[in-house]
Amino acid sequence: MRNIACLTLLVLAPACGGSSSTPDVPDAASTTQPCDHAAALCTKLDQCAPFFLKAIYGDVTGCTDRLTKTCIAQSLSDGSGMTESNIVACEAALTTATCDDVFANNLPACTFRGSYADGATCGDSSQCASGFCSHGSEVCGVCTAKGAAGAACPSGSNDECLTGLVCSSGHVCVAPAAVGGACDDATAPCLVGSFCTTAKTCALTVTVGQECPGGYLNLGDGTLCWAKSTAASPQLAAQIGTAGTGHACGLAPGNGLPATLCAPGGVAACTQTAGGISLFGIPTTGQCAALTPDGYQCNATSECFAGAQCIAGTCQIPSGRYCN
Repeated sequence: MRNIACLTLLVLAPACGGSSSTPDVPDAASTTQPCDHAAALCTKLDQCAPFFLKAIYGDVTGCTDRLTKTCIAQSLSDGSGMTESNIVACEAALTTATCDDVFANNLPACTFRGSYADGATCGDSSQCASGFCSHGSEVCGVCTAKGAAGAACPSGSNDECLTGLVCSSGHVCVAPAAVGGACDDATAPCLVGSFCTTAKTCALTVTVGQECPGGYLNLGDGTLCWAKSTAASPQLAAQIGTAGTGHACGLAPGNGLPATLCAPGGVAACTQTAGGISLFGIPTTGQCAALTPDGYQCNATSECFAGAQCIAGTCQIPSGRYCN
C-alpha cells in the first residue's frame, strides 16, 4: 500500500512545505464560485477512505471547509477552469462515482481545465488547459501536459497523470491493478483496499481482527498488517490510532501504543524522533507536530493545514493570484 502522500485525490493535496518565492499578491476579486462539489467530495471520501479523511481533515465538516477555501482561492485565478458549470459537473460525477473511480483517478469531470496553454506561468492547476501546473515546492510553476502511461510523475501526485492513471511509489504514471491482477508496488500498484502479495498479485485487505493475508498498510480504512498470519505465528489486522499535537505517533511508537498517526494533519505532522526509521513512508517513532494556520508565519520546516503551503513567509492556499 502506498503512503499517505500518494493518496492525494483529485486536485486537492495535503499540507505542503515551504517555498523560497516571494510573490506579489494582488487583491482578491469580489466574486467567487459556489464550490458545492467540496461537500460531495468529502462525503465520497468518508464513504471510501474514512481513515484518510480523518487523518487529513478530521471529519466531513473540516474537509468541506478546507476544500471550499481551496476552491474559492483557485477560482479567483486568471484563466481558472473552476467555473460554476464545471463545478456542477464535478459534483454530479461524484454522486455516481464508485470508490474505484476515485482511487483510480477516473473522474475527468473533476479535473478543472483553464485557458492557459502548456508553458504558461501558473499558480494552480485549474488555470491550465492540461489540468496540471508543475511547480514542485515553488509558488509559481508552468502549465504542463499530464503524463501518459510510463511517463514520470516527479511530484508523486495523481494530478500529474492522465485520467485513469495513478502515480506509483516509483513515480511512474500507471493504470492501477485490480484484485487478482499482476502488481508491483513501485511500477504497478494495487487499488486502495487491496495490496500486492509476495506472489505479485493484488489481493483484498482484511478488517480489524481478521488474520493477515500479508504485510501492508491500508490508509483507506486505517488497518495495518505487519506480516502474513501463519499457524506458528498468528497475525491479526490492527486498527491505526490517531493522536493530537505533542503526542507520540508512528508505526511502532512504543509503550504499548498501537500504530498511530496525527489527525487532523496526517502523516506530514508525525515528526520522526531520533533512532526511528521510515516504513511505508511513515516514521516508526515520532511526535505529532503543531500545524500552522492560514495567515500565520511559517518557514521551510513548517506544516500548514491541508491544502496550504508556506508562501512568502505565511501559510496560504496556493493560487494563480500569486503569479500574475
